[in-house]
Amino acid sequence: MFLGVLFGVLGCALWGLIYIVPLWLPDYSPATIAMGRFAVYGACSLVLCWHFRRELSALKASDWLKAFCLGFFGNAVYYIFLTQGIRWAGVPTSGMLMALIPLNVALLTNRPGARTSVVVPWRRLWLPLLMILLGLWIGNIDEFSEISSQTSSKEYWLGFFCSFTAMALWTWFPIRNSQWLISHPKVSPVVWTCAQGGTIFPAAVLCFSAVNLDSWMNGASFFGPNPAVFICVMLIAGLACGWGGMALWNMMSARLPVALSGQMIVFETIFSVIYALIYKQQAPGWTLVVGICLLLSGVSISLKVFQDASRPH
Repeated sequence: MFLGVLFGVLGCALWGLIYIVPLWLPDYSPATIAMGRFAVYGACSLVLCWHFRRELSALKASDWLKAFCLGFFGNAVYYIFLTQGIRWAGVPTSGMLMALIPLNVALLTNRPGARTSVVVPWRRLWLPLLMILLGLWIGNIDEFSEISSQTSSKEYWLGFFCSFTAMALWTWFPIRNSQWLISHPKVSPVVWTCAQGGTIFPAAVLCFSAVNLDSWMNGASFFGPNPAVFICVMLIAGLACGWGGMALWNMMSARLPVALSGQMIVFETIFSVIYALIYKQQAPGWTLVVGICLLLSGVSISLKVFQDASRPH
């Protein structure tokens, strides 16, 4: 369980960077950024697929279909909505909605028959989940006021809808992804990461080409107005945030109960806010410090609850 938590925190530290990527590339559409990132992620996965060809040959057709759906809708499509939500509604709103995922996952999976390894009484979970939600609200008070004063109402609510859709997709993703890994203990999480990336590579390349076809027809550069910056950012986003983050998340998902693994997403919120403050060159306020302390306390209590429940197993 300790390794599972460690992998989850490291994965979220990498994923927190994706909230800054749209700010680095303001001249590129969310679809271009998303498909460029996952084209790099997919290319890296294809190279590694050759190394894991023996393990991958054991997967059934239904497993490959699941890998594609999880990879494409749970990652690429999700990231398009998240990127657009960040642009219109800001990092705090998007991060806040994404951090509702722990509650969503716990509500949907902490029950008998949900294909999870451990189920705990709800009376032991309501306090840590409440602390997580309260910490998210307190930690983002200042950021919310800043965004609301700089963004039009229509633009904000469109961004809110995009971020809400991203949240729904990523409520579905960790549940199905964790359930598959738990039910296939002989498949390495790294192999599963390569299967997801390899299956979405053709779709990512096709979507990238379709999104930018008009620009190319009008004589624009293949990699947009800032090719060098775009390539460097996509390599970081695709290799580190894409393949590296997903591999760490899968390694965590294979070790933790589904309801607990969903709660680990709060660390993505923590890191995204920290990275945003570094990008803005601002010091954290007292509300952010209090919010992060509540978040960490809530996750720590949840970890203790699930650890105690898993000992008989």
